[in-house]
Amino acid sequence: MDRGYIKSEEESTRLGLWVIFFNALVCFIFLLYKTYILFVEELTYRWELSFNIVGLPMGLVVVFLLLCGTIKSLIKITSKK
Repeated sequence: MDRGYIKSEEESTRLGLWVIFFNALVCFIFLLYKTYILFVEELTYRWELSFNIVGLPMGLVVVFLLLCGTIKSLIKITSKK
């Protein structure tokens, strides 16, 4: 393969990982905020609490794992250079 092509692929991979990282970070902060609001404000419906307690932490776990994987890949690509 051409060296220019390989370098172009590495640059596009690095850029894509940074985009995923910032998007996942914004989602993680938003989910933390919604979890905080869940425990601070009073709910309008009683059944709303059961849906939020299950959904928000699961979303936090999924986004946190995505962040960890992205950071690991970014460290691997950055240290290779």
